[in-house]
Formats: sequence, structure tokens, C-alpha cells
Amino acid sequence: MAICILFFLFATFGAYSQVSIDKDLGKIEVINSPADSLQNRILFLENIQIKGNKKTKKRIITREIDLETNVSYTFKELQELIKLDENKIFNTGLFNTVKAEIEFADKSDNSVNVIFFVEERWYIWPSVIFKLADRNFSDWLFNQDGATDRFEYGFKFDQFNVRGLNEKLSAMAQFGFKRRFAFGYNIPYLNKEQTFGMGLSFSYSELDQIDFTNVENKRLFIDADSIFGDDNSRKIISNTLTSNVFFNYRESYYNTHTMRLTYSRTTILEEVLQFNEDYLGQNRDMEQDFIGLTYIFRRDFRDRNNYPLKGFLIDARLSKIGLGVFNDIDQGSAQALVAYYKPLKYNFSIASSFSGYTSYPRFQPYFNMNGLGFGNNLLKGYELYVIQGQHYAVNKIELKKEIFSVEANLGKLMPLKQFRKVPIAAYFKVFFDQGYVQNNLPETSPTTISPLLSNRYIYSYGAGIDLVTYYDAVLRLEYSINALNETGFFINVKSGI
Repeated sequence: MAICILFFLFATFGAYSQVSIDKDLGKIEVINSPADSLQNRILFLENIQIKGNKKTKKRIITREIDLETNVSYTFKELQELIKLDENKIFNTGLFNTVKAEIEFADKSDNSVNVIFFVEERWYIWPSVIFKLADRNFSDWLFNQDGATDRFEYGFKFDQFNVRGLNEKLSAMAQFGFKRRFAFGYNIPYLNKEQTFGMGLSFSYSELDQIDFTNVENKRLFIDADSIFGDDNSRKIISNTLTSNVFFNYRESYYNTHTMRLTYSRTTILEEVLQFNEDYLGQNRDMEQDFIGLTYIFRRDFRDRNNYPLKGFLIDARLSKIGLGVFNDIDQGSAQALVAYYKPLKYNFSIASSFSGYTSYPRFQPYFNMNGLGFGNNLLKGYELYVIQGQHYAVNKIELKKEIFSVEANLGKLMPLKQFRKVPIAAYFKVFFDQGYVQNNLPETSPTTISPLLSNRYIYSYGAGIDLVTYYDAVLRLEYSINALNETGFFINVKSGI
């Protein structure tokens, strides 16, 4: 039953991720080993082989390998480097399993080959979209009373590993609460050294219902029927066109620099201004055009991208929307995240993260104002709230204990080889989150009215269970208590830190 629920949520929220929970990672077999101990042996690496890659080009895999041929290593050094390389190959998102073997050359006491065995994933994902329009399940159930008109449905197509070069092609046609059409293409490597890449994306969306203000840190919505009366025709009150082009520079195995250029155009009907005249700007604007530029630095040293248990992550971003081409908005921001993961004894582990955000100017249109409450950018226990502000700081801590980790093999019952193995791991955890959101808008602002949670210290604590399974979907079941002494049981996807 748990697997069925998790698979449903995985499909509903579109949680395709980049990692595996393979428990055998790091258990390296040694083939043709001499009888005496290897621990103090100096080994000469003659050759590195890749086996099992039917579509993926070999150079995409070797790009992740730090081992070098014709170099001598101690057995311990060789083991550690192999484990790191296994993780890096896993984190390309191209394979279900990666296993390494050390093979001694015939009649040799110290010359070895390293063989990486990979099992490719399923790369073509046509899928049906059926998901909630709201931020999370609890937001829909409690803030929107489980309204049946707040679903989004349609079709999506993702092609991973196009041409065997780890490229990604995606297209989407979505209807329901938000009508949205999107297309994207990402080429991770353009040059022979595999350091430069680029991508582009386009999206167009239109809405007949939008949130227009934030009262006591909960969004209020207005729909076309409320403005024009109930009729049978769909009246669009807001639409947005966005296009992005970005360039990546991967200077090392763990460091990536990204520069993204964005063009965005949003329009609303004049009737929206009677609910919030600052929705797009201070001058009762009905349209907003801007060109934005974002720089991202990312140092990712985690063992797994989607549910890490070891390593660290640094993510820093500088963004400027409004580069002088249009005069509709002039806003800048800086954002940083540092996360640390450490395994402990007896299958315990600890995770902690610190994140911060600052922006200018003091006045920001409702449409562009940031804060806590979207995606994974929230404190546990505050799933019902959107805490807007120009600045915030957040700290999260989790202590976990692995309950079990198993893998079922469906065998011939599943005709597709890539789906035969169904791993599932469960972790019990206790957590403590804390943060502060600063909102400098005046009390008369139509954007944030009677805020309960900004400009004060907020925190939450509780316990929960994380389930990690099929193609790396994560389901979090959490019971929490927040600073308002509110208690609740919440369901989320993706790792909490």
C-alpha cells in the first residue's frame, strides 16, 4: 500500500529526480585477487572499462571518473576513488545501478583493471499530467477546502539522454486550473572537453483565477466569475510568456557556473487592480516586461542528489530583473544555501542546512515578491502559509535513523527491464526548523495584510518518516508543531533538506 501511495504522489507531483538508493554502492568486488592481504598493497591501474551502456556514449561516463590509468594507488585510495566515481556516475541520472569491480591482470600481483557495470534507465517518458494547482496537499485541502476545480491535467513528454549525450528534451500541454504550454531543451556539453553547455526553454500560461494578496500569510484568490459573473465562457484575467536561455560552465567534477538570461511578459485585466493596485507595479500597471540576468554557482559534493546522506552542497545565486530595456521593474536579489550531511553509527545520520535571501528595493510588486512557502523553500509545519518578505534566513536540522532498506525484483512480471527492481528505504527522523522573514512593506500595503509570521522568530519541531523508492521518488510523512502552537500532519514530496 505504501508503495502504491508513493507511486501515485510521484506521478501527481512529477517527481523525476537524479539519484538511486542502491544499498550495494561501495561494496567493490575484487576479481582474481592474490591470497595475501590487499590493505597495504600498491596497485598499478592499467585500464578502466565501462560495460552496460547501450545508448549512453562512453565519454559521458568517463567525464565523471576521477581515476587515472597508468597511475599507482594504495588499495585504500583506489577503493575511496571508486566509491566517489560511482556516486558521480549515479548522479548523472542516467543509470539504475552502477557497480565497480577491481580485476587483477593475469599473472600479476599489482596490475589491475577497474570495471564499471552500469544499467541504463528508461529514458522516454510520455505521461499524463494530473496534479493539484496548489503548493502542497495541505494547502489545497485546508486553505482551498479541497475544491475540485483546482486540478491541472494534460500531457507531458520528456526524453532524457537524447543521442546518448545526457541531453534533455521536454514538451508540455497543460489545461485545467492553469493552461500552460512549454518546451525545453538542454545540452550539457558542447565542447570536446565537456565543460560548456547550454539550454533554452519557452512557456506560455494563462489563468482565469489568480492570487492577488496575502492576508495573515494566506493567499486570497479572485476568479473571472467573481469579476464578470458566472457564465459558460472562460475569461482569461492573466497571462505570462517566459523564455530562458542559459549557459553552463562545469569547471570541475563538483563545481558548476550558470548564467541565465530571461525575458518575461505578464499582462492582467484592468479589473484585477480593484483588488490589488500594486499587483504588477506602483502605477496601476496592467503589464510587466523585463529582461533578467541570473548567475548561479553550485558546488555539489553529495553522495546522492535527491536524498543525500553524506557530503555537502553550496548554492549561491545573484539575480537582477530589469536591465534597463524596459522600465517596468528594477529588482535585485542574492540567495545562498549551504547544506551538510553526515552519516553516524548504527545507521543514524544528521543533516543541516542554512539558507538566506535578501533583495531590493523596499517596494516590490505582489507578483514578484519572494518569501517562504513554495516548493521545498518552507519551514515544516508552515505548509498552510506563504510568508512574504524582502529578506529571510532559515536553518533546518534533521536526525535520521534508517528503519529498513529492501529491494523487490518483479522479474518477468514486469516486461520492461528498467522497472523490474523496486527499491524502498524508510527513515524515521526528528527535526527542528527555525527562521526569520523580514517584510518592510507598510501596514497599508494591499500586498501583505495583517501578517502573523513575518518580522518575528518562527520555528517548528516534530517527527516523521521518509520513504525513498521507485526512480528516486521521496515521500515525507511528518507531524509538526509550529510557533503558533498549531499541530498538524503533513504530506510532502522531495527531501526536507
